[in-house]
Amino acid sequence: MISGVFLFTIRLLCTVFGCLLLLRAYMRFLGTPSNDPLSQFSYQLTQWAVHPASSFIPRYRNIDFPCIFVAYLSALIYVFFLWLVTGGTIGFLYLFISSFALVISWIVEMAMWVALIYCIFSWVNPTSRYYRTLGYLSDPFLAPFRRIIPVWRNIDFSAIVFFLLASFINGFLSQFI
Repeated sequence: MISGVFLFTIRLLCTVFGCLLLLRAYMRFLGTPSNDPLSQFSYQLTQWAVHPASSFIPRYRNIDFPCIFVAYLSALIYVFFLWLVTGGTIGFLYLFISSFALVISWIVEMAMWVALIYCIFSWVNPTSRYYRTLGYLSDPFLAPFRRIIPVWRNIDFSAIVFFLLASFINGFLSQFI
């Protein structure tokens, strides 16, 4: 019972922190303006961990490798505690592979949440500045589906197809975590 609560807490903290780091790296990759509220939020909450990593891991153009590295470390921390609670019966290589799969799973989940919130904002408040930012963030992974699937009676089915595909990918990745 205690180990379950402990693992839940560690997973929650590592997932939230890892997703903030990946959001920061993704926004830097897209070139989101630094005065954007979401960009400032993710920067302020993660700078304490990224700054030391950026002293020995260089950024390359618009790819923020220090953020990605710290997100991987966050996943590694969770998988390590999972490994300890389960008795450490699985091999040591499992820690690294499972951590990588967990980071990929976080990326897919974050993309699903961004697309979902973007869809909700499109119905509720399409004039919001957050709607513009979410559109900017979700367009790279929704655009390929929009090219294939036509809009029918002002209903965009690309997000639904994206959710189905992303759920399939997350289901596949869950066997490695």
